Amino acid sequence: MARTELEMKKQKRKAKKRKHETQAVPSDDEVANKSLIVEDQVAAGTQKEEKQAKKNKAAKRRQQSDQDAIKEKRSKQTEEPEEDAVEDEELDDMPTADQLEQAAKPENSNAIVTVRQKKKQKHLQRLEEQKDQNADKESKRNEEYLRKWRDSRQDWKFEKLRQISIQQTAFNEKKLSADIWPIALEYLAGSKGAAKATIIKLAEDAIQEMDKQCEELSEEAERQQIVDSVRYQRARNLLQSFD
Repeated sequence: MARTELEMKKQKRKAKKRKHETQAVPSDDEVANKSLIVEDQVAAGTQKEEKQAKKNKAAKRRQQSDQDAIKEKRSKQTEEPEEDAVEDEELDDMPTADQLEQAAKPENSNAIVTVRQKKKQKHLQRLEEQKDQNADKESKRNEEYLRKWRDSRQDWKFEKLRQISIQQTAFNEKKLSADIWPIALEYLAGSKGAAKATIIKLAEDAIQEMDKQCEELSEEAERQQIVDSVRYQRARNLLQSFD
């Protein structure tokens, strides 16, 4: 009896062991199914990557196409004004019928003036007028500076730019009038150091230049005219003030 129970227990253990081994080891079909699932997942991932890559390439092509279109448009806009400018220049250079008629006359063979030349002449004229206006303003500033130096020394303040401007225009009657010259002479005669050396050199250079001109002239009247000039006399007076 006890033996029979032991044999039954052994059989049950063997049955459980076989059942466990059967459950632990997957069948060939299960392995095949799992492989198919994994392959499908890999294939799906690859397809997604390929689709995304195609989208990226298409986006890059559209972007490049847009950039090329913009560049082409800009280049056309840049070229067109140049062509228009060339045409305008050619038209400017073309003389009018009246100019051609006048040019046909012997006395006016060199009298054709193009529109561009007229514009250039007007531009140069405006520059000269502006230059004269600036010179007038500079002369007035120098005059006010010198008068203040003489009449209101307590309110006067030294300005390096004014000093340089007065030095450079001292011998020019148009830029430094005869009325203000005595004040300028007194002011410059009080120069010291580098300022004194500068004004002395300017005066000596002016006299040497005019002396050379006198040597080249044969007429005494012409030489005397140079010696009597405002520039010569002012330079000489200034040098004498330092003796």
